[in-house]
Amino acid sequence: MPNSLSKLVDATLVIEKLRVASQVRQSHLALQNRIDPETDELLNRIQGLEEYVDDRIADLIRTHPAYSWFSRVKGIGRENIGKVVGSIRIKPDPEFPDKPYADTISALWAYCGYAVVDGHAPKRIKGEGKLSYNSQLRSMCHRLGDSLLRAGLRMKCVKCNTIFGSATGKCPNCGGIDFEHTATSKFAQYYLKEKAKYKERFNAEGRTIVPAPFLTKVDGKHVETAEFISEGHVHNMALRKVIKAFLACLYIAWCRAESLPVRQPYAIEYLGHNHQYEPKDFTDR
Repeated sequence: MPNSLSKLVDATLVIEKLRVASQVRQSHLALQNRIDPETDELLNRIQGLEEYVDDRIADLIRTHPAYSWFSRVKGIGRENIGKVVGSIRIKPDPEFPDKPYADTISALWAYCGYAVVDGHAPKRIKGEGKLSYNSQLRSMCHRLGDSLLRAGLRMKCVKCNTIFGSATGKCPNCGGIDFEHTATSKFAQYYLKEKAKYKERFNAEGRTIVPAPFLTKVDGKHVETAEFISEGHVHNMALRKVIKAFLACLYIAWCRAESLPVRQPYAIEYLGHNHQYEPKDFTDR
């Protein structure tokens, strides 16, 4: 199963690129009031193949060793999680000995692009050659993190505590106009907790969190300063925490299912940090 799932994930990424390229060509042709029957037929066949592969990934994911854990996490779609776990190995693969694998949580974070390099998240730098992480996997992890928040974050009326999927204008229940985020899942709770910590930290530093358009403009771009930091930046920092917590719990649940030894992240094992990850703390059902 793991190799079949991995091969299907590799295939769906290639198919997705072909589909996007065909859709872009259709858009360009449409701007010229032109139609290319070959492009239309190719896109139709690609979409059919993509649907087949996505369905197979969704079926195979049920046999994954960690399925009994992540299937109980609110916001985990079979397609999203399939593309993540299908790109990960936690032990050497005899069939593909050259494929990288992560034998610790810290190694998994690094492979997914969620390690810390010189105090910052790693990023692509022009002229530096091959990346130290899997950029496609990082994108899929980010997509999975967004899904976790969409499933678990709601808006609550401050006045009457009525919960909504989203809130604009006045509360239809009491007429209140003040709303705040509330969580209906464990990962959403974790997100709000980490976001509150960042807000407290930046307030202590004397930095004000503002929407991006209110930042100082330099050369036509909004930039952060010692006084101001954007809401989007704080959101991304808290979301990164969520994704790292998910990957840590995935690794632990996967190792336990395969009777493999589990090591906590480097910061806990060697640097004295005391936050322990436990998969059962993030299950919703």
